[in-house]
Amino acid sequence: MAKIHPTSVVMDGAILGEDVEIGPLCYVGPNVKIGNGTRLISHCNVDGYTTLGENNVLHPFAAIGQVAQDHAVEAGSISYVEIGDRNVFRECTTVHTGTKPETKTIIGNDCLFMANSHVAHNCKVGNHVIYVNGSVTGGYAEVQDHAILSGLVAIHQFCRVGRFTIVSGSSAFSKDIPPFMVAEGRNGGPSTINKIGLQRAGFDSETISVIRQLHRIYFRSELTFPNALEKIKTELPQIPEVLEFIEFCENSPRGVVGKTGHHR
Repeated sequence: MAKIHPTSVVMDGAILGEDVEIGPLCYVGPNVKIGNGTRLISHCNVDGYTTLGENNVLHPFAAIGQVAQDHAVEAGSISYVEIGDRNVFRECTTVHTGTKPETKTIIGNDCLFMANSHVAHNCKVGNHVIYVNGSVTGGYAEVQDHAILSGLVAIHQFCRVGRFTIVSGSSAFSKDIPPFMVAEGRNGGPSTINKIGLQRAGFDSETISVIRQLHRIYFRSELTFPNALEKIKTELPQIPEVLEFIEFCENSPRGVVGKTGHHR
C-alpha cells in the first residue's frame, strides 16, 4: 500500500501504485497516476493529467504537471504529462503539460533533472538524459537519448538536441544540434565530438573514427552544408551512426547549427 504523510493532500481520483511514498506537505491532484515505488520526498506538487511511472524520485518543491506557460492554452482543455521510470527530479524542477488539447509532454526513463531545470510544454525527452542545474528547454523541443544539457543551458522552442550530444554550460541554441557532438556558445558549430561519452557507452574505435570524420566534413570543411552531406554519403561508410546524422540534418525545419560564414 502507498504511504501518505498526514500533512499531504492526495485528491480523490488519484491512482497510487504499490509502495508509493508521499512525504510531508505534498499535493497530488485528482487526475494523477503514480507508478509503483515512486517517492515524493516532501513539498512536491503533482497535478494535471500526469502519469509517473515506477521508481521515480521527486525532491522538495518539484512541480510536475502544471499548466503550460503559454498564452495559447485553452481554458478547461485537457493535455498531459507522461513520465517513464527511474527518473530523478531534484529541487524546484518543473515539467508542464501540453499547450493544445490532447497533446503531451513526454519524458522517458532514467533521466536526471537537477535543481531548477525546466521542461516546457510539449517537449519530448528521451532516455538517460541529464539536465544540469538551471538548464531549460522551450516548448516542443526534443532532447534525444543520452544527451547532456550542462548548467544554465537554454534550448529554444521547437529545437532538437541529438543523441549523445553534450551542450556546454551557459550556452543558448535556437537551431538543432546533431547527434554525437559537443556544442557551446550561441548557435556555435560543434567544436568536437563527444568522444568520452561514446567510449563510455561502448562505441568501438572504428565507429568513433568515422564520427570524427563526419564532424570534420560537415563542420570543419569549406563545403556548403548540402555538399558536405553529399560528401558524407559518398565517402564515409554508411554505418547506422552516419545514417542517423544524415537523417537528422536533412529533416531539420529550424536548421542545424554551423559556423559563421557557412551557407546551406
